[in-house]
Amino acid sequence: MKNDAQGAQAARPRISAYIIACNEERIIARALESVRWMDEIVVLDSGSTDDTVTLAKKYGARIAVEAFKSFVHQKNRAMELCTGDWLFNLDADEEVTPELRSSIESAVNKGHPVNLKTIYDIRRRTFYLGRWMRHCGWYPEYRARLSQRGHAAWRGEVLHERLVGDGPEEFLEGDLLHRPYENLGDHLTTIARYSELWAGREASRGRKINRCDLVMRPLFRFFKMYVFKFGVLDGIQGLIASMMGAWYVFLKYARLFEISRIKR
Repeated sequence: MKNDAQGAQAARPRISAYIIACNEERIIARALESVRWMDEIVVLDSGSTDDTVTLAKKYGARIAVEAFKSFVHQKNRAMELCTGDWLFNLDADEEVTPELRSSIESAVNKGHPVNLKTIYDIRRRTFYLGRWMRHCGWYPEYRARLSQRGHAAWRGEVLHERLVGDGPEEFLEGDLLHRPYENLGDHLTTIARYSELWAGREASRGRKINRCDLVMRPLFRFFKMYVFKFGVLDGIQGLIASMMGAWYVFLKYARLFEISRIKR
């Protein structure tokens, strides 16, 4: 009986969690704890100056350090460092729920040949200003995160990276909890950073803007989130999130206008 149990354990597919990080000491502990049950945790750090690396080591993570090039590059590199049969991507501000854990374990233990090329999408639920959001287009927000080694890779550009597989796509039950912002100031800082990245990319492509972009696009984003995506049902948080969404769109095009003028 003991040998049978050991054989079953040896035959069980190994799961690796991989996280890219930089100065995440405030938030990464929850993420690490939620995947501690996996066979391996790989953290690819891009030069943290806080205690991110020290904290990750306490959770048994294997650490690698590499200068940040792009989100796509970092995530693909982190995948290469994993030794598991199945690879699960987790951001430092996310957390795997018990229900999601059960779904992941069930998926990787199916054993059917077709399943090996399957890429699994997971719905993400965001915590914002003291509330778990249910609308605004923030939920359900599906992200491909689980894949079998050698059958998927990260593709895309600035701000639009995604995991692409060479097999069928399925969905897992259970939420991936997401806590992206500590407060409104943190949200505004993120908007400023991402709008700059977006504007730089679009300017390099020669994209032009007009007044309609600055006026109508932010308004459409607000109504899309607050009305069409039922953000009104998320209370004051839904209103604020929708306003912030509109501000992000406005700032993207304002920065693009600024860059275009500087180039001229």
